[in-house]
Amino acid sequence: MKRLAGVAIALIVSGCVSSKPKVPPPSEPFVFKSLDLEQQDAKGRPAWNLKSPETRYDITRQVAQARQPRGTVFKRGKANIRISATSATVIGDGQAIQLEGDVEITLLGQNPVRITGEQARWIPSQSLMLIDRKPAALDRQSRITAQLATYYLDRDLIELRGSPVLEQWDPKAKGAAKANTKAKPAPLRVQTAQVDWKPEQGDLKAPQQVRGLRRDKDGQLNLTASALNGNLREGFVDLIAPVQVRDPKRKGWLNAQQTRWLINDQQLSSDQPFQGAFNKLQGEGQQFKVDLATSTVFIPAGCNLRQPSEQLTAQRCQWNWPTGRFQAQGDVVLRRQAYKQITRSSELRGSIGKDGTAVFSSPGAKVNSQFTLPPAQKGAKQQGRSAPAVRF
Repeated sequence: MKRLAGVAIALIVSGCVSSKPKVPPPSEPFVFKSLDLEQQDAKGRPAWNLKSPETRYDITRQVAQARQPRGTVFKRGKANIRISATSATVIGDGQAIQLEGDVEITLLGQNPVRITGEQARWIPSQSLMLIDRKPAALDRQSRITAQLATYYLDRDLIELRGSPVLEQWDPKAKGAAKANTKAKPAPLRVQTAQVDWKPEQGDLKAPQQVRGLRRDKDGQLNLTASALNGNLREGFVDLIAPVQVRDPKRKGWLNAQQTRWLINDQQLSSDQPFQGAFNKLQGEGQQFKVDLATSTVFIPAGCNLRQPSEQLTAQRCQWNWPTGRFQAQGDVVLRRQAYKQITRSSELRGSIGKDGTAVFSSPGAKVNSQFTLPPAQKGAKQQGRSAPAVRF
């Protein structure tokens, strides 16, 4: 009986052990020497590809981990965009691709544009790329940074959101830092709420208020506008009214309507009326042009300058903010309240004194002055009913 009982117990134990399911060992990912993915468009032309010198593939998850990936996006069968990163995670046969570490997207052409970041999600079927870690778009002298960049590859459109900043370097300055370096801060910096940029065509739009800062060795200029649009390829941006420029150090200001900013030439200009001031000297005109490199204001038509007790009109004027010097040309008329003096000349020059007012002179130019003497005091001999005008 004991022997039968022992056999029965052995059979039961043996049955329990054999009934446990066997767990298969985890599958090892395949390691390939290289990765070569390629998709074609509806006409059989190459649409995009992605290559890597080494890839680990997980069959169960259908996920590939690629090292040093390099890719190309084609436009009508020709290479249009180059893509590179430190690593990539490829889902399926390319439904989604996560690029990480030193991501660089280069729009090919005569003036290449680079979009950089630390992480990007690429969805080839939607021609969409989302860069959400330190995105930046750069050309030879400009850089736009933001918190988020959405690149619609087939629409040639980059939406920059999260306080985008446009920085501009002067390409003509000797030893100037380029946009792709961090040696020096950009002399011109513009910030707004959102930017839409077409890097291939160059169109740039910022539909909300923009604030700009222009730095030079003598100080800085602050600029504001209600919006802007332009074309970086063509080198201009239109600032939408009202436009204001402020020079806090030298108490200068400029209020203008729509103004064109020539980026490469570093000039602001408008063919609409404006008002401005430098310390106690105020001015207005029908048009203006500002050379940002030299902080010089040109008034090519309808110049009118005013300061306490004096007013000057001329066909054209210019003044330099750092030095305070100015020049008026063409039918110049200077009116002073003292003795009702009127001075006419083809040219007058001046400079801002320590008290903030301008001192005028006319070196080498013919001057015609007229003023009225005050009436004689009581008790003095009267020679006439009114004091005559005296001319020079």
